[in-house]
Amino acid sequence: MASKDLLIAGGYGVVGRRLGARLAGELPERVVIAGRDLQRAEALCREIGHGSRARRLDVDDAATIEHALVGVGTVISCVVQRERHLLEACVARGVGYTDVAPALAFWSDADRLGSAARESGACVVLGAGLSPGVSNMMARKLARDLGRVDSVETAIALGVGDEYGPDSLRHVLEALARPFAVAEAGGLRAALPNGRPVCFPEPVGERIAYLFPWSDVVRYPTTLGAATALGRLALDPPWLGRAASLLARARARRWVSGSIIEQLRKAYVGRDCFALVVTVEAGGRAVRMSFAGRHQAEATAAAAAVTARALASGALAAPGVWLPEEIMDPEQFFAALAASGFRPTPPEETAPREPRTGAITEAQAAAAGTGVSTGNCFFRQR
Repeated sequence: MASKDLLIAGGYGVVGRRLGARLAGELPERVVIAGRDLQRAEALCREIGHGSRARRLDVDDAATIEHALVGVGTVISCVVQRERHLLEACVARGVGYTDVAPALAFWSDADRLGSAARESGACVVLGAGLSPGVSNMMARKLARDLGRVDSVETAIALGVGDEYGPDSLRHVLEALARPFAVAEAGGLRAALPNGRPVCFPEPVGERIAYLFPWSDVVRYPTTLGAATALGRLALDPPWLGRAASLLARARARRWVSGSIIEQLRKAYVGRDCFALVVTVEAGGRAVRMSFAGRHQAEATAAAAAVTARALASGALAAPGVWLPEEIMDPEQFFAALAASGFRPTPPEETAPREPRTGAITEAQAAAAGTGVSTGNCFFRQR
């Protein structure tokens, strides 16, 4: 695998083009920029140089996938996928695969995919961005330091004026309006996007963060042994988070249109700060790590490059389907991330969070394969 090409699906997108620029110089003659628009891919190759090449790839078209994977040893996806066509093709061919934002549906058939990957020799790491990705490595690091895990909380703050892919921010806002359930004190209740203050590092600061079904929490009960796992979302400007929460309570999903998102971006150009905080509790203690800065796409590309390099070099070669915390060493990951100019804060003690509740969507429970249904509610069991 070490001498084969590394293909970036969605390689001329917001994250993909940054990732390509990072990897082309390190892997000369081996980076392939792929997407539906071959001319855009070719233009980016001319820009980043180092022998990078363009290839047409439509993740919804099996024929273009088969052609695009010729000579490829590693694939990193930076494009929204509705189906598992690209992932399935990589598994069948024994090609290493990772994804900046894997769909929850990728976990709905994880056992079969894992079995097929072990047979073909494919190493699949589902999560190479900020969340899942950096967040998982933080959770693994904190869990290792504490020696056990009772709960994990992932809180993310995003600025509406930052640069995102065409559908990324819309999908985030729409997710607020999807029903999900909360496990609390051994029972179930319908979860509204209730907010509480979270102290994010500068330049974000304290924000109200609302319950949110981030995909990185899906498998923590399995991978880390957590009884509780939840996610939170804060938006900048703060009024947008409050408005989104109120509209989510009313299940008003139609307000999230492309035109509204574009108007918000234009109105708040420069509001491009992001922050990630992961808190792990165990035995009455709570520790946290954080990661913050500007231009989340740059940070995402830097994190994705760490996983892509490990796959392309053969450092990650265990066949199967994995989450980052199952296969990657956090110390090595953060050292590589720091070498790219991005350094999370060291672990620090913080006050335990009460009450301990876990949020998970019906889709998440189905994808993880560890939920029991009571009406529209799902409660994660160990």
